[in-house]
Amino acid sequence: MTKLDPAPEPDRQPTSAYRAAPHWAAVLAAVFTLPLLYVGGSVTTYRVGMAVPDWPTTFGMNMFLYNFWNAPFGVQVEHSHRLYGAAVGLATMALCVWFFLHETRAWMKTFGVVALAIVIVQGLLGGFRVTQNSTTLAALHGCLAQAFFAITVALATFTGRDWLSDARPTPDVRRIRGLAAFTVVLTAAQIGVGAWVRHFSGTAAAIFHGVVGLAILGVAAHLYVRIKKNPEPKPSLKSAARVAEVLAGVQILLGVASFVMLWPFDGMPRPVGFYQAVTRTLHQTNGAVLLAATLVAALRAYRHLSPAPGADLPASHSSPTDTEAVA
Repeated sequence: MTKLDPAPEPDRQPTSAYRAAPHWAAVLAAVFTLPLLYVGGSVTTYRVGMAVPDWPTTFGMNMFLYNFWNAPFGVQVEHSHRLYGAAVGLATMALCVWFFLHETRAWMKTFGVVALAIVIVQGLLGGFRVTQNSTTLAALHGCLAQAFFAITVALATFTGRDWLSDARPTPDVRRIRGLAAFTVVLTAAQIGVGAWVRHFSGTAAAIFHGVVGLAILGVAAHLYVRIKKNPEPKPSLKSAARVAEVLAGVQILLGVASFVMLWPFDGMPRPVGFYQAVTRTLHQTNGAVLLAATLVAALRAYRHLSPAPGADLPASHSSPTDTEAVA
C-alpha cells in the first residue's frame, strides 16, 4: 500500500488492551494467597493437622463462629488455616466473577473458572485430610496449594501490560522456550519430592530432594544465560528468569538450614522451636514462589518468542544447488 493508514481514533482500542483494574485484581488475589501457604506450611511444620478432629465443623461448632483465641496453640494454627483458606476461596470467587463481567478474552474466563474449581478441590482435600486422617491427602493438599498460587500469578501475568503489549514474537534461536518449560516441570516435581520429605521423612528422599534443588539452580542459571545472550533483547523475560535464578539460590540456602534442623530423618516427633519452624516453613513457601517465577518466565518465553524456522534442520541453511557445487 502506498497510502498511509489513518491514525487510530483515541476511543478505539483493541479488545486485548491493558486495563489496570483486572490486572491489579489478579495481583491482589495472588498476594492475598501467598500468606496462606505459610500458614498451611506451619500446620505441617508443627504437626497440628489433626488438632481439630472434625470438618467442616470445629469441635462440633460452626467454624466461622468458633472462638479459637483462647484455644491451644495447635488449634489456633489449624483453625486460622481453615479461616484463611475460606477467605482465599471467596477472593477467588470474586475474581472469577470479575473476569466474567469485565474480561473480553473467552479463554481467560475459562481460566478463571479453572482457578475457582481448583480452590474448591483444595478445600475439599483439606477437609477429607481431616475426616480420613490421611497424611497422603495432606501432602496432596500442600502440593495443590502451591500449584494454585502459581495459577493466581499466571492470571496476573495474563492481565499484565507486558502480556498485552503489541510486541511481535521473534524466533527462538537459542531454544529458550523448551528450557523454560523444562524448568517449570522440574520445579513442580521438586515440590512433590519436598512434600514427601515434609510429611513422610526419610534420609534418601531428603538427599534426593537436595540434589534436585541443585539441578534446578543450575537449569535456572542456564536459562538466564541463554536469555541474556538472545539476539533480540527481551527485558521482561530476562527479569523473570533472573528472579527465578535468585529464588532458586535462596531455596538452596533455606533447604540446607532446614536439612540441619530436621536431622535425623527417623520419623520420630520432636519439639519444634520458633526459628526452626520459621526456616522450614519459609523453605516450603519460597518453593511456591519459585514455581510461580519459573512459570512466569516460561509464559513470557512463549509470549515473546516463536519457534525458530528450520531450527531442527541444520542443513536447511544451504540450498541443494550449493551442496552440489561443493560436492
